[in-house]
Amino acid sequence: MDLGPPPLFSLINLKRKAHFRNSKQVMRIKNCYHLLIWRGKLLFGFNDGKPFPYLMNQRTTFTKKLTTYIFLGEFENKNVFLWDMSDSSDVLGNTGQIGSFNDADRNYHPDLPKGTYFCDLRNLLPVLNSKYANLCATAKGMYEWHKRVNFCQSCGGKLSSEKAGWEKTCIKCNFKQFPRIDPVVIMLIKRGNDILLGRSHGWPEKMYSCLAGFIEPGETIEAAAEREAMEESGIKLKNVRYITSQPWPFPASLMMGCTGEAQNRSLKIDKDELEDAIWVSKEQVFRALNGLDKSIFMARRGAIARYLIEKWVAGLI
Repeated sequence: MDLGPPPLFSLINLKRKAHFRNSKQVMRIKNCYHLLIWRGKLLFGFNDGKPFPYLMNQRTTFTKKLTTYIFLGEFENKNVFLWDMSDSSDVLGNTGQIGSFNDADRNYHPDLPKGTYFCDLRNLLPVLNSKYANLCATAKGMYEWHKRVNFCQSCGGKLSSEKAGWEKTCIKCNFKQFPRIDPVVIMLIKRGNDILLGRSHGWPEKMYSCLAGFIEPGETIEAAAEREAMEESGIKLKNVRYITSQPWPFPASLMMGCTGEAQNRSLKIDKDELEDAIWVSKEQVFRALNGLDKSIFMARRGAIARYLIEKWVAGLI
């Protein structure tokens, strides 16, 4: 069955060009775009209120002061470099929400073009054009890896960035580390005309989404879905079916979207995992998606949970 366009981030239009990572001449690559990131927030421009990653055609006097870069690959026939300027103290605007679930603040640098802002990618998901999404996800994900992985997991020595940012080597024991992602299963749990939705601690008020959890060593996607559903809600699943996947760079996950049929309705919620879980009818979900029911809010647009919920309401899964 045709489900239409894939979830946000899943339209792969960034060519990795991994062979360039081995070249010592990577910084001599011509025909380039340059993208800035500051404390995890990418630089965006806006066109009629719609965000787009602000890609500079050349390194300006400003960007030539930066030394930390990652070669992302080729986008729209140009090679893209990501430059980390997190050390800058000249970026202005509110910083109190950085790293939070809902950072809507726009930060700016007085030396960068007017109308460009450092913005939280997650906050822009509902209005981000899928054309730019995978590029942004790759940039955000690689930034997060560089931020979190700085010491050798073998001897504890400091790591040195190599291969255009795609590899780190211990300066003491030469142990190599590479960007890694965490596989996560996310389940649209169905029973008759209802689906099971949960909310995590700290989420915005009234927001509900599909249940999800990390896949453990030795598990299949189906086994992980069954285990997570039982652990979090006390629901026993059957007929688990894989639907689609989504890269999720907050900070480093690959979401495996599934559906499953609940064999029981009685809930036994693990309060360490979930704040709440409820059965919601298709009619109520439809009203909530269309802003007609304010008692519950669905996962935000752009998330794979929203994708699964919308496809279910449309009768496609």
